[in-house]
Amino acid sequence: MGEIAILIPFFGMTIGLIAVLGGIWTSHQKMKLKIAEAQGGAEAAASRATQMELEKLKERVAVLERLITDEDRRLAGEISQLGAGNPRG
Repeated sequence: MGEIAILIPFFGMTIGLIAVLGGIWTSHQKMKLKIAEAQGGAEAAASRATQMELEKLKERVAVLERLITDEDRRLAGEISQLGAGNPRG
């Protein structure tokens, strides 16, 4: 019976230690999860900003393409008008 009397406090302390370490581990995991979520939010914001910048650049390229092609058409029209106004022959 003396051996059991020694084991009871030992098991009580062991279970208490396991509970404390489990609580510490759980809080550490929660903290890691919060950090990961915060970083994910920052990455998502950066991704949205990059996407918006890409859309702006696409719009600017479209405007530049339109200006270039309009200039070519206008110039071709002026050349054809000059050719029609001065018939060679």
